[in-house]
Order: sequence, then structure tokens, then C-alpha cells
Amino acid sequence: MNYRKQKVFTMVSAVTLSIALLAGCSTNNANQTTNNGGNNSVSTETNTPIDPMAKFDPPIELTVGVAIGDAMADDFTEEKWENSVWIKAYRDELGIIIKPLWYTKGTDAGKQKMSVAIASGDIPDLIGVSTEQLATLSRTNLYTDLSEVYENYATSLTKGIITEEGNSALESATFGGKLIAIPGTNSAIDGASFLWARQDWLDKLGLPAPKTTDELYTAIKAVVEQDPDGNGKDDTVGLMLNKDFLSPGLAEAIGLFNAFDAYPKTWVRGEDGKLVYGSALPEVKDALSYLNKLYTEGLIEKDFAAKDSNKAAELAAAGRVGFNIGAMWNGMFPLQQTKDNFPDSNWLANPIVSKDDQPANPQIKLNVENYYVMRSGYEHPEAIMKLINFWTELNYGDTPQEEYDKFLGPAPAPGHHWTVAKAWKAQKNLQAHLKLKEAFKAGDTSKLNAEEKGYYDNIQKYKDGDNANAQFEKVFGETGSFKSMNEYVTNNLFKMDEFYGASTDVMKNRLKTIEQAVIEYYTKVIMGSDSVNNFEKFVSQLNQLGLEEVTKEVNDWDAAK
Repeated sequence: MNYRKQKVFTMVSAVTLSIALLAGCSTNNANQTTNNGGNNSVSTETNTPIDPMAKFDPPIELTVGVAIGDAMADDFTEEKWENSVWIKAYRDELGIIIKPLWYTKGTDAGKQKMSVAIASGDIPDLIGVSTEQLATLSRTNLYTDLSEVYENYATSLTKGIITEEGNSALESATFGGKLIAIPGTNSAIDGASFLWARQDWLDKLGLPAPKTTDELYTAIKAVVEQDPDGNGKDDTVGLMLNKDFLSPGLAEAIGLFNAFDAYPKTWVRGEDGKLVYGSALPEVKDALSYLNKLYTEGLIEKDFAAKDSNKAAELAAAGRVGFNIGAMWNGMFPLQQTKDNFPDSNWLANPIVSKDDQPANPQIKLNVENYYVMRSGYEHPEAIMKLINFWTELNYGDTPQEEYDKFLGPAPAPGHHWTVAKAWKAQKNLQAHLKLKEAFKAGDTSKLNAEEKGYYDNIQKYKDGDNANAQFEKVFGETGSFKSMNEYVTNNLFKMDEFYGASTDVMKNRLKTIEQAVIEYYTKVIMGSDSVNNFEKFVSQLNQLGLEEVTKEVNDWDAAK
């Protein structure tokens, strides 16, 4: 089967919930195996060619369990799921009969059920797990080594998607030289930070879009002091900021730290080749001093430390803020609200600023939604690759639009939450932007898939005067955030978190405490109740809280890769 289409864009600001695979079939004699398939396996004796999309004949059964997330809860029934086009296609086109063994509702219930299954040794034929649960499974004999399954059964398209951002995803699923799961990849680059600016205000003030921290300071100061909204009130705010400013997404400060070559909450490689914790490196002092200057001069809200991101975002709806550091989707929320309330407003995303004339490196981290594990002893472990191949061909292959729409088109199509296994393309949204740009330039939409055509139509509505659709231009359009994303990609600017393994033993117990100490000290410095002069003392306190031990474990992991 050949399919053409890509996933529907989802705002990563919200917690994204999807079907997680759980189940409880008996594995009392689950001895570890490296079985690489059943009827469609490679025969090393006959060198029979493998068809990675071949239908099982006779059909096979595959037990799973279903965790019902918020995104599908309202519309979910067991009967509907078991009769969805996904389950029917798995049966009719792949010869895989999906057998749900239980259903759980809500993320916590799903995780708990899965953890109990792993602890008891009763896991399903196929289970989708988190990084932490994968690490637990690695210490058991419950899994199948999927190294040969991946090599022999993943199509070239699927391999290209899983390795689009390098081999980190596969390495994160490899323990002791064994690939114990297939990573269900998502986009790391879509988590990068951008500098969103009220371009209409900059135009009014006669200022360019800032490229350096000095230029940003000048622009922020002008926004606060020169009344760009023209209401005659001293009510504008320079930079939107929330209390969790080290969490990516909205009203954050990560992009400002990156401007000073600081990478908080990530692991970076030091000059000696060892991994070190970015929050404890001296480069953060310049970023903290910069933020303290903004705070002291009244250029950010005095009560930012009492506001979560949604509360901070109210500044956008009120049309009172000039700059925001956040993700590519901010053009949809909350900045569309500015356009709704102030039709002449114009938010634009820019690359994050830099302390000098060299571009800054936005930090990102590996993004894997699920790790798909096959139960040890299951006769057909290649089934997982066929399920993912089905997904990648449907989304990214040459699929007729009619066929695509049955699965991922408008209602009554069930959408991606109803799948059993999937892997997203890392640059899917960027590619949509580039194709849209070309389509508008050429006046030809024939090369757009249905999702991209939907974006095209909405952008055209905005161009025709419908401001409700500004959000699509601000993200995917010619002037959207992916214009700056393309600069990041083209110039290879991303700074990837070097640690992508499961939490180490000490990390499980200490890292939350360490991160809390970091945000408390940073906040105090910004607000002036502490000083960067106490930075070494702060680092010493982090080490006492367990950072030194965590760093040792992280480097042990790094050495063992």
C-alpha cells in the first residue's frame, strides 16, 4: 500500500495524549528471545527476500491494551475503537488481528496499569512505554531484541523518519547492544524557542527586529516607555515572562539563556569531553544579570513569579506586551488573541537573539512519544515494524487523498489518536511551510497534501481579510515561525541535549529537588533578592543536593553508549 499525507498539526503547548499500548497476557515462561519473525521472516538458509509490507497469511493475533487519553475520551467507545478503520486495515491489509485486553481512562491510570504489568511480568505482545518504563524492562527478560527486525522489516521510508534527527532515537532504545524497542519518534526541532515581536509596534517606533541582546534591550525599553499602543497610558510590558521560565513553550526565558551560550536543564559536553549540567555552568550568570536588569528597570512584570504561562499570556489578549519568547505554535495561542482584539496588530517570529554577531544556538532535546516493545517469546515480532510501516506509508508515502481521508481526514475519520503504533517525521511542519511558500509563489496547489491544502486555504482566507485565520500565516505562512525555523535548520544551529537516556538512580530521587533549587535561585537573582556573586555557592549547594552524583551517573551512561 502506498500512502501520502502527514500528521495534523497539534499545539505542543497542551499535554498531548494518545493511545498507549498496555495489556496483560500471560508471560510466565517469557524467556528472552531474538526471534525475528514468523511467516514473513528472513530465512538465513534460503535467503528468501523480505517484503516488509507483506500480509500475514494466515492472520496473526496481537494483544494490546488501550489507554484512553483526553484527546479521544469524549468520543470513545470500545466498540468504536475495535471497529475503527485502523483496526480493520491492520486486519485486512496486514493480516494482524488486534486484540485489546483492557481499557484504561486517563494518563495516570494508563501508566499505573502499564507499570503493574511490567512489575508482574504479564505484558502484552506489544506494549508502548515511556523512557523510564523502558529502562525497567531492560533489566528483565520480557522483551525481544528487535535489532534484526528493524534492519530487515523497516522500510527505507520508516528508517529515514526514525533517523531524521540522527541516531539518538535508536540509541535511546538500545541497551547492552540490543535494540529492545522501536522508538515512536516525534519532532525535536519543534520544541525550539523563537523571539516573537509586535512588528507593528517596532515599525511605529522605527526599530528593526532585534538580532542581539543589546538591540532587544533597546526595543523592550522603547515598548515600555514610548507608548506604542497610543492609548496614553503607562501600561505596556516589554517581555512576557512566567514563573516556570525554564520550561519550553510560552512566556519562557530559555531563548534568552541560549543567547548567552547558556543551556539550562540540559546536559552539554564540556571541553574535557565530559557531560555537564547546563544550569550549573557560569554562562548562565550573564543571562541572569540581563533578566535582572529588565526586572529592575520595570521592563517585565513585577509579579511574573506568581503567574503560570496561561496567566502571563493574558498580556497578549490585552494587547499590552511587545515581546514573547516561546515555541513555533505561539502564533496560534496566545498571539491569535491579540489579532482577534486588535485587528491591526502584527506578531512575527524571529530567531532568538545573540550576545554578539554570531547566531545563537536554540536548545532542543530528543522527542520520543512511545517506545514499542515486543514481548519475549511472541512468534511475530516483525508485526511492530509492519504497523509502523503502514503508518509512515499512509502519512508520507504516495497515498491517494481519498484513502488518506478515511484515516486522518475530517470527521468521521478517527484521526491519529486511534492508531496502535506510529512515528512522526521530525521536519513535517517545516516541510509544510516550504511547500506552502512555493505554492503561493507559483499559484499552484497541486503538490500540497490535504493537510497542507487546509493550511493554504486558511492562509488565503487571512490574506482576503479574515483575521481569525491569521494564526495559520503566523506559523506556516511565508512570514510564519517556520521561516525562522528554516534558518535554524539551514545553518545547523540547534544545540541538542546530550543526555537522552532514562533517569539514573540518583536522578530519579534528586533531580526534581535540584531543578527546584535552580528555579528558586534564578528567580531570586532576577528579582534582586540574590546575586550572581553567589553563583559558586549555589553550585556547591546543587552538588550537595546530589548533582555531583547525578553527573557521575550521566557520564557513566555516556561512556557505555
